[in-house]
Amino acid sequence: SSRALGSHPEGLRRRLIISLAMFAPLFVVGRVIYQTLWKIIILPLDRAAPHLLRFQALGPSDGLVMAMRIAFAFALFLSLPVWLGQIWHFVSPGLTAKERRWLHLSLGSGTVLFVLGAALAYFVGVPLALEFLLPFNRTLAGWENAFTGPGYVDFVITCCAGFGIAFGLPLVMLALGWAGILTAATLRQWWRPIILVIIVLAAIMTPPDPFTQCMLAIPMIGLFGIGWILV
Repeated sequence: SSRALGSHPEGLRRRLIISLAMFAPLFVVGRVIYQTLWKIIILPLDRAAPHLLRFQALGPSDGLVMAMRIAFAFALFLSLPVWLGQIWHFVSPGLTAKERRWLHLSLGSGTVLFVLGAALAYFVGVPLALEFLLPFNRTLAGWENAFTGPGYVDFVITCCAGFGIAFGLPLVMLALGWAGILTAATLRQWWRPIILVIIVLAAIMTPPDPFTQCMLAIPMIGLFGIGWILV
């Protein structure tokens, strides 16, 4: 399998070009409609603390940076099925029929679960985090809640991405188990390092506050346990 994958650099280049060809126009569209996307992004804050819908620009480029980040996230999210499809077409020739069947299942169903996880973060996780974090900030002497646009966009995107990835974990583990790539014995041997990796990933994929990191790390550990049972 490794030889099959390594012997097709031209195929990999073609897959990347196809993926970028889908990403680029979506990025342009996101750049055009970024103000509409911005209104969607601030809805959780509007529900949690409508009085905070005034953002500070700490530098001349903050508005442009925010618009570019919104466009990038928009394009990456909508082009995700294309990226996964190109990954599938690139790696499938080096797999057995059984491995192809379960990898195909994991990619397709994992995309659906990613969307569900991101939606849960947007409608539940982000509002809950804001309802906890904003009052906590006011308990610190001399502190007040004031946001920059790029900072708030990063907060929402990292929460949605983290929850989306976490939701797909059990299904991916199950598919890898069915394909014979992942075994219960392996999980039993490596569960402690895996838990540590999950905690580190939760810290990386969420804003740098313990509450939001725990909101992601604890469900991810639970989902890992479910995946272990399924395997």
